[in-house]
Amino acid sequence: MIIRLAQHSGYCFGVKRAIGLALDAAQDGKTIYTLGPIIHNPQIVKSLESKGIVAVEDISGVRDSVVVIRSHGITRQELETLQSNGNTIIDATCPYVKRTHEIVSNLVAESYPIMILGDEQHPEIIAMLSYGNDDTTVVTKDLEIGERRWQKLGLLSQTTQNEENLKQLVQKLLTNTSELRVFNTICCATNERQDATKELAKCSDLMIVIGGKNSSNTKMLAKLCSCVTTCVHVETADEIHEYMFCGKSKIGLTAGASTPDYMIISVFNKIKEIYGEMSSASKMEDIPLFKEESC
Repeated sequence: MIIRLAQHSGYCFGVKRAIGLALDAAQDGKTIYTLGPIIHNPQIVKSLESKGIVAVEDISGVRDSVVVIRSHGITRQELETLQSNGNTIIDATCPYVKRTHEIVSNLVAESYPIMILGDEQHPEIIAMLSYGNDDTTVVTKDLEIGERRWQKLGLLSQTTQNEENLKQLVQKLLTNTSELRVFNTICCATNERQDATKELAKCSDLMIVIGGKNSSNTKMLAKLCSCVTTCVHVETADEIHEYMFCGKSKIGLTAGASTPDYMIISVFNKIKEIYGEMSSASKMEDIPLFKEESC
């Protein structure tokens, strides 16, 4: 039995930054608010709540308080409401997400119709749309072009999208657009994590994807793995069961951008326990990393 972890698994820079800013703000004992969960990991959100960092869905009643803007960003209108209600704003929006707001704003100013590749229900996309106009639409890689043509068009992506999806969409649009401006807004950490995960999946009997079931980038990892090998998406080690490993000897682990180290370690140790191994990991360095040459 071999258990290996994909490189670049777990917390990304933007998530670490958001949590750090929220924890710093909560040190004086005051209740800190976020609009929606600060990251898409239910266990971490619950832990932060015990430290006085509370996620709310309606900001209309939040006044004269400290509000941390979540890593996915919020809409321009929500930001204006928070400011007009006298709140102190701590902006923990991921810098990669913040860049998409600037790109959309600039394209609107230059009168470009805009397409955004992503999930229209995701808070990151909802925030991006607020900087657009009536000529700003959200699409998927399966967009049907038909006879539509554009004189000019701006295209960008949700930061956690798969790069192949963006490439497919560009190919479709090229022949129907006189001027196509493409912004690759998929963050480098996402690309690295997805590439490393796909390589490990090719050499594994079973992939365990660790992270929030509501996390877009984690669900994308699970989708990529499922195209290659057997895959299970779990949030915690409690979801790991012996039957999953019947006939499996090469186990791959990967984790989304909002998955902390301790969750990865606990899943690794649970698998070791199932296989009857007494040794366990106490830190990430104790988990073998997958390298392509070891396939």
